[in-house]
Formats: sequence, structure tokens, C-alpha cells
Amino acid sequence: MKKRIALTLALALTLSLTACSGGGTQEEQAPAEAPAESGGEEAEAPAETPAEKEKLVIGFANIAEEVELQIQVRESMVKAAEEAGVELILANNEYDGAKAVEIADNMVSQGIDGFIEFNIDESVGPVIMEKMEAAGIPVIAVDIPIEGAVFFGANNETAGTVGGQRLGEVAKERWGEAPDCLLLVEDSTSGEAVLARTEKMYDGLKETFPDFSEDQIFRVDPTTDAAKTQSMVSDFLSAHPDYHKIAIGTLNDVIATATLAAIETAGREADCIMVAENEYGYLDYLKANPDVTGDEVWVGGVAFFFNRYGEYTVPAVIKMINGEEVDEKIYVDHLTITRDNAEEWFADYLAS
Repeated sequence: MKKRIALTLALALTLSLTACSGGGTQEEQAPAEAPAESGGEEAEAPAETPAEKEKLVIGFANIAEEVELQIQVRESMVKAAEEAGVELILANNEYDGAKAVEIADNMVSQGIDGFIEFNIDESVGPVIMEKMEAAGIPVIAVDIPIEGAVFFGANNETAGTVGGQRLGEVAKERWGEAPDCLLLVEDSTSGEAVLARTEKMYDGLKETFPDFSEDQIFRVDPTTDAAKTQSMVSDFLSAHPDYHKIAIGTLNDVIATATLAAIETAGREADCIMVAENEYGYLDYLKANPDVTGDEVWVGGVAFFFNRYGEYTVPAVIKMINGEEVDEKIYVDHLTITRDNAEEWFADYLAS
């Protein structure tokens, strides 16, 4: 039977709207204003169509602005908007579904022509989509699917599989045999589709160890909360002192960093290997630890190429605004970044 330790954390963060300078094409999201009243005989001016506007206006609401990958996503949107000659209104969902709904209302009130939504809370997707459809605004949902929106982002099953392949590779090199268990550190608030990033690690691991049993999988669900993650992983390690070959897959960088802290605090580095979904936390780890010392726990980060998100989404939403067809799902490629290939793919970031 699968073991699951579940914890649901309600994230209540203050909305922070982020402006980006340069080029005059990005604006901070302005507060919504009530429409002015008009007299009974005064005709209301018709709204401008996208073709009549001097510039198309695109709204982008980021998932948060806390870690490097999120900054890279925002900067890629800014760059792509400048190159396309469109106006970009930026906002920050701050991991908060309720704030994401408020931002959607505000975007509609500002007359955006298209919306790129990056929101962790899957449950509010239908509410946001209803608002956009009522206003005739096409939507691209980034990483977390929204029914009725074009999906862009991870091929979650592929991302999970390649992460599991890396765990299998390192387990074979280091231990010469299958792990005692696979610990998946997850965030269920992102929804079942995103959870494939960790759940499919089992499939990748089995490519190296076909007899690895599903009964050897453990799960903890601290959501994307560093303190909760460290506590729950510490509890798991304490409960399993006899496990000396623990393969760990984490849903994101925040979870990975906290998981590593728990392992180091427990002195269990020799017992664990870990691969994270997302690359920038791992790249930061490499920058802080340029040389391997002893038993290295963090052995890879699955790349999502967040620095290219704007290249895909901004041209796609412009096509949608103009009535052109785009694919219902647009995927990025995935591979696992390791010490051996990090310089090839992210030399500029590692040098910064």
C-alpha cells in the first residue's frame, strides 16, 4: 500500500504587484476603478477592438517572485513583449488563489487583449476563466492547466520520468543496487497534472531497477512551505533509521532546499540522493558548492527552461488575439541538469 503523509497548508500571502522598467512597454497593474456614470442621453463610446489599438495589451500574472526561476519567467515575458512591440501589464499572484482572482478582475478592468496566467491554485482556474471568457479575452495557462485555456509549460510526465532516470543512474553508481525507498516530497495544491512531475519519477527509476516495488514509495505533502517541508522530511528520516539508500524526488526548488536542510541536520547525507523538478535551485546549489565534498545529496535538477517561457507564450497569445489557431498544448523540452552538463546549458547564469 502506498504511504502518504498529507498536510494541507493554506497560503495567505500579501499581493505584491511587480513593475519592470525599460522600454516603456511594461506597466504595474493599476487598481481597478469604478466606471464613471453617464447621463441618460449621452451615448457610451464603443470599446476599441485589438486592431484599432495602437498597441496590443497583454496581462501576465506570475506565480510568485520568490525564487530565481520565477524571476527568469518574468524577465522572459518582458523581453518577448518588447520584441513583439506589445504593452505588458505585470502582476504577482504570490502563491495565492484568492489574489489571483482579484488580479484577473483587475486585468479585465484595464482592458487587456490577452492574458497569460501562472497560478499555483488549480481550484480557482474556472473562476478566472469565466471572467476572461465573459470579456472575450484569450488565455494561456502556464504549467497549471485551466479548462478552456491553451496550456503552456511542462510536459509533466516527461519531466518526472527523466528525474527518475537520474535517480536510478546515481543509485546504481553509488550503491550498486536499488534504493530502499523512494520518497516523493510534493505539493498537492498544484493539482494532479503537476503532481506527475514527482509521481512519474517511479517510472524513470524502474528503467534501472525493474523490480522496484510501488510499495517502496513514500509521500509527504508539505505544500511549497520550507519550514513544513524540513519538519516533515526530518520526521520521515527519524521514523526510518534503518534506511540507508533513500532516493528522493521533490516537486520544486523551495521544497528541495528545505529537504536538503533536513537531511544535513539529521546527518544522513550518506543515506540520500535527491533530484528536484526545476533547475535554478540546483544551479544556485552548484554556484555555492563548486566542488564535490563527500556524499553529495543533490544530484540533479530537471530543466524547464523558464528563461524561455516568454518566447513561447507571448507570440502564441498574440496569434490568439488575432484569431489565429494555436496548439491546445505547447510544451517545453526537458532534461536533467547535472554537474557534467550544467556549464553547457547555463554557463551565463553560473558565471553571474
